Amino acid sequence: MTTQTHRKNNFDFLRLFAAGMVIYGHGWVLATNAGPGFWGVPFARIGLDIFFAISGYMVTGSWQRTPNLRLFLAKRALRIFPGLIACVLATAYVLGPRLSSLPLRDYLYNGNVVKYLQNIWLFQRLYLPGVFEGMRMNGAVNGSLWSLFPEVLCYLTVPLLALLAWRPRLWTLGVGAALAGVVGMWLFYGYDGQPFVFYHTDIKYMLVQVPFFFIGGLYRLLGDRIPNFYRADFAILGYSLNWMVASWYSWWNLPIEWMTLPYMVLCFGRGSMPVIRRAGRFGDFSYGMYLYAFPVQQIVLAAMSRNEYPIITCMVLTLPLAVLSWHLVEAPALRWKPGVAPKILSDRADAPTAQPPASAPLSQ
Repeated sequence: MTTQTHRKNNFDFLRLFAAGMVIYGHGWVLATNAGPGFWGVPFARIGLDIFFAISGYMVTGSWQRTPNLRLFLAKRALRIFPGLIACVLATAYVLGPRLSSLPLRDYLYNGNVVKYLQNIWLFQRLYLPGVFEGMRMNGAVNGSLWSLFPEVLCYLTVPLLALLAWRPRLWTLGVGAALAGVVGMWLFYGYDGQPFVFYHTDIKYMLVQVPFFFIGGLYRLLGDRIPNFYRADFAILGYSLNWMVASWYSWWNLPIEWMTLPYMVLCFGRGSMPVIRRAGRFGDFSYGMYLYAFPVQQIVLAAMSRNEYPIITCMVLTLPLAVLSWHLVEAPALRWKPGVAPKILSDRADAPTAQPPASAPLSQ
């Protein structure tokens, strides 16, 4: 976006911060199969939670402003798919041939390369032939992409729930969050059978993210109705409550986090702090960081396997790819959003947030 359209809030910084948390957390998981956390929760998953909360807030607001299904879907598609398509193609046909242990002809004619392209329509495919063999996660090329499918499903629920009353209602978002959360918690802690898989994704990982999206949307509506709804003292109380519950019940603090983390995120994001509010003046690089961080981390770890996890190196190598993704793919695509003037990029508060890399499994 141009500096003239820059929004003076902290959301750009918050998205970059969340992406950094995910990169840091994923790096430790890839390097050592374990990593640091917060409230008893892995850093990577907290980063993902932050993005879902911001996305629920933003996308609900987008539908409120323009309750038109065609325009809504066009905006969401232009934010998600151009960058994703470019990343998947670059990974399959630029990175893959250079890193694969197979000869070039064998690699290109291997059926798994074509299967990997299914990531473009959000069907998770983790592996390319001969790439990252012998590394952790069985050589996954870009495990982060799994979270795009539940994110897009959350997008679609906004107009679906709005059909009940033409616009999102408090009760629909609250009931949706509760149902998804209860079923997700049961699948994690009360169900011992075979996992339920939908569209190549384990449903329980999807369901425990949905409440963050719905609660983010719920707080959007409450903020429109209640004066001074966003208060720093309440945010601090929520922060303290997470610490207390985590120390007593470990992973059972998840229902508390569904309620408190979106509130803390939105209180900070809606603020306008000097310097921080200008984090997006050169563009929104968080989605590009999400798209490219995982394969970059795998490349760095393959080259520096005897060292501790080189987080700075991964950040330095990922950021230029994110910048190129924004300026060459994402920003030009956003100019096609309905109602956007040719020389002005999207209204940042109207665009869905970039999804961070997928979190570490909930059980870690």
